[in-house]
Amino acid sequence: MAKKTQNERLLRATLAVSVPTVISRIFGYIRDMLQAKFMGTGMGMDAFTIAFLIPNLLRRLTGEGAMTAAFVPVFIQLKKEENKEKLWKFANTFFFDLTLILALVTVLGVVFSPLLVRVIGWGFGAEIGDLTVWLTRLMFPYIFLVSLAALIMAILNSFHKFFVPALTPVLFNLAVILLALFFAGKAQEPAYVFAAGVLIGGTLQLVFQIPFVWRKGMRFQPLVSFRHPAVRKVGRLVVPGIFGAGIYQINMAISRMIASSLEEGSVSSLYYASRVEELTLGIFAIALSVALLPTLSDLAAQQDMPGMKKTLNFAMKTIAFITFPAAVGLMILNRPIIQVLFERGAFDARSTDMTASCLLYFALGIPFISGVKILAPAFYSLKDTRTPVIVAFFITFIYIGCSVVLMQSLRVAGIALSLSISSVINYVSLFILLERKIGRIREKETLVSCLKSFLFAVIMGVGIWFIFTRFAFTAQPFSHQLSVLAVTIFLGMGSYLGLNLLFSRDDLRSLKSVFLRQTPDKGQDQP
Repeated sequence: MAKKTQNERLLRATLAVSVPTVISRIFGYIRDMLQAKFMGTGMGMDAFTIAFLIPNLLRRLTGEGAMTAAFVPVFIQLKKEENKEKLWKFANTFFFDLTLILALVTVLGVVFSPLLVRVIGWGFGAEIGDLTVWLTRLMFPYIFLVSLAALIMAILNSFHKFFVPALTPVLFNLAVILLALFFAGKAQEPAYVFAAGVLIGGTLQLVFQIPFVWRKGMRFQPLVSFRHPAVRKVGRLVVPGIFGAGIYQINMAISRMIASSLEEGSVSSLYYASRVEELTLGIFAIALSVALLPTLSDLAAQQDMPGMKKTLNFAMKTIAFITFPAAVGLMILNRPIIQVLFERGAFDARSTDMTASCLLYFALGIPFISGVKILAPAFYSLKDTRTPVIVAFFITFIYIGCSVVLMQSLRVAGIALSLSISSVINYVSLFILLERKIGRIREKETLVSCLKSFLFAVIMGVGIWFIFTRFAFTAQPFSHQLSVLAVTIFLGMGSYLGLNLLFSRDDLRSLKSVFLRQTPDKGQDQP
């Protein structure tokens, strides 16, 4: 019964993140569509992608990675052991310590932007390099804004409040969209308009959350102390965690650095393909990882290892159920998806070909990237940052080596394939090491459920390939393309669910019982 209650809480928290995330992804697509329309895969888009790389990377590492992973377990432990006064004194101290550090980083980033661009965009020529420098200087303060917003998000998540923090990216996307609609078409260089939207969006993300954390007890009293024991504890966890928790995002950043040495449009095509991939990850996998960290931290604080293992098994089954069909669908329909989503304005057929090839290879890694997002919170809930860091160190070298080899024949698509290969190795390594740390995780029921999800996804893939090839697509009007793609995806989803209803009904009933808080039939295993 406790197991069911824990899984109910986890899945409902995941849904609280997923719903606003879906809304955010919709607006995010509109933002990307406008970028594709006004900049395509040309020089302005390549420059904007590299310029936004550093602040966006830090957003991923803080909002979905190291800082949250380090802060939440410490905050939850204090919440259980100390009174409210000491808890909020720590929160205020950490907030203003972080404010000072971020202010310094922002100033240094603006001053040394030319050097940063020479390192990150090392393959760029003089003209695109100059544009990238100015865009970097304009967007660098986003680091300050979004990192503080991520800290407030972590505090709210520690109270199991997920909806509001997950809604803030909607405000970010809206800011960029509105500026683009009003000004991008009139600007000589649209990249500057999108950069201004990034700053306004970051401000909204921070300001929007303040009333909600105020209600919880945060008073933003200026307290600065780098000697506070809890601050030092978070600091010890977060520094190595930046590398360990965010290895995929770090490798993604490296991928764009490497792509800058290839033909024009390579950096942009990686960006657009990753955005489609992240739509799949963001709807459920990232949402689940956000909800999982406080849950695992609670269990770790209670030293409930059996509870952690049961929660991890449930998460793995759920991720497999969602990501296997998503990965197969993207592999089969990569080109029509990119064509329907982006091919208009400055985004031409060449842009579609480059982006679709990247998406094909990105799709291979989706289940494993999602798996890492489940395993990483388990290590950080146990306050273990060393293990993920050691794994990440070797994974990065494997990734760079694969990229150098594969890009010779596959060009930018080889970089995407290397990211997927490194994600597989990362997942397998973390899983083995986590079992050594807390004992055997694998259960026969979980393995069988994951294998069923994989098999049904493959059968679905054969079906949607057969259906899609019966229709003319490439040279047809947009309305026809959209209809064919939508019908194919709908039939694919229907066939996948149908196979599960026929051959894996117990798993579906278990998921349904968690969603609806129903009691499973007697003799039926609970999730």
